[in-house]
Amino acid sequence: MTIQLAWSTLRLNRIRLLSALAVLLLISSAAIAQPPTGTVKRFVLHSTVLGEDRVILVRTPAGYETNKLNYPVLYMTDGDGHMGHTSSTIEFLTANGRIPDLIVVGVTNTDRTRDLTPAKSSDKTPGGELRFPTSGGADNFLKFFETELIPLIEEQYRVQPYRIFAGHSFGGLLAIHALITRPDLFNAYIAVSPSLQWDDGRTLHEAQQFFAKHGELKKTLFFSLANEADKPNPMGENFEALRKTLDAGAPKGLRWASARYPDEDHRSTVLLAHYAGMRTIFSGWNVVVDAKTGLYGGGLTGIEQHYRELSERFGYPIVVPEMTINILGYQLLSLKRVPEAVAAFERYAQLYPDSANAYDSLGEGLEAAGKLEGAAQNFKKTIELGKKSKDESLPQFQQQLERVAKAAQAAEHPSGKK
Repeated sequence: MTIQLAWSTLRLNRIRLLSALAVLLLISSAAIAQPPTGTVKRFVLHSTVLGEDRVILVRTPAGYETNKLNYPVLYMTDGDGHMGHTSSTIEFLTANGRIPDLIVVGVTNTDRTRDLTPAKSSDKTPGGELRFPTSGGADNFLKFFETELIPLIEEQYRVQPYRIFAGHSFGGLLAIHALITRPDLFNAYIAVSPSLQWDDGRTLHEAQQFFAKHGELKKTLFFSLANEADKPNPMGENFEALRKTLDAGAPKGLRWASARYPDEDHRSTVLLAHYAGMRTIFSGWNVVVDAKTGLYGGGLTGIEQHYRELSERFGYPIVVPEMTINILGYQLLSLKRVPEAVAAFERYAQLYPDSANAYDSLGEGLEAAGKLEGAAQNFKKTIELGKKSKDESLPQFQQQLERVAKAAQAAEHPSGKK
C-alpha cells in the first residue's frame, strides 16, 4: 500500500509523484511522522543474587504483539526516571530512520548507591560515620544482570544478540566499570555524567590501564558531561582525562564519542545524552539519500548492500525496513521506472510476507505495469491479511480490488460488450 505517514492513523491514498522534488517532500513527511508509542509493562523479579525483589520495566516497540521481529535491547539504570523520555527518543529516531527500534529494560532502584558504585567508599561525615555505608556493590549488581535479568529477558522476549547499557551519574560510573570488567556482557555503553570522581578516580585509572592493554576492542562508548565541570573539580577533571586517554590511543575497533552540555544540569542532561548516545551507537544506520534528487542511492541493490554491511557490523541479520523499501518502490514509480519498482515491491513482499501493505504496494506496481490479473491477485492477498490483522484500511483495499477488476474487464471488452 502507499506509505503510511502516521502508521495506523494516517495513510496516503495514492502516490503519484510528479518530480524528484515531490519524492524528497514525501520522504521528509514520512520521517517527521511518529509511530504509535510502544508498550511498557512492569513486573517484579525476585533476585537471589541481590536477596530482594526488583521492579523491572520493559518497553516493547509498537507492533511487537503482532509482528515476528527480533530487537536489540537497551538495559538502563534508574528505569522509572528515564523510561518515558528514552522511549520517546527511540521512537523519534526510529521514525526518522536513524536507529532500529529497541526493547528497553529499565531497572528501578532500591539501594542505588550500593548497586551502582564499584568500590566501597571510606568517605566519612564530620561526625566520623561512613557517608555511604552500603556502597561498593556494583560487581554484584552486574552479576544480577548477567545471571538473572538478561537470561530472563532473552527467554521471554524476541531479542537480537545486541545489548546496550545506559546509566546516569553513578549509573554512568557503572557503565564504564561494566565495559572494563565485563566487556563481553554488552556491545555498547552510554555513560551520562559518570561519577568518575568516586574513590579518588579509581575507575578512571582502571579504565586507562584497560584501554592500554587492549589493542582491539569492538565496542561502542558514548560519554557526556553537563555543567558539573563549570568550575575545576574531580568529576570534570576525570571526564577530561578519559577523553584525552581515548584521543591519545583508543583500542582498534572501539567506536567512541563524547560531548559536553554546559547548558544542561546534572539532571536535565540525560535526554540529550541518550539521543546523542543512540546516534553514536547506530551511526551510519540510515540509507544515503541523494541531496539533489531526494532519491535513495543505489536502488534496490544499493539498499540491500547497505543493510548487509550493517548486519556484519552489528553481528545479526538486518533486513531492509518496510518503510525504506516501500519508499524506494514509489520513488521508482514516480520516475516511470516501472519494472524496477515492481522488483522492489516483490522484494518487499518476500521480506515481509505477513504485511498487507507489501501486497498492496505490489498490486499497485503491477497495475502500473499493466498486469491487471497479477494486481488483482495481490489485492486479494492484501484483503486476506488485512482481515487477519483487522487493518483499518480494509475498505480501501476492497476499493482497489474493485477498481482493478473493472479495469481488467474494460481491457478484455474494450467495446463495452461482454
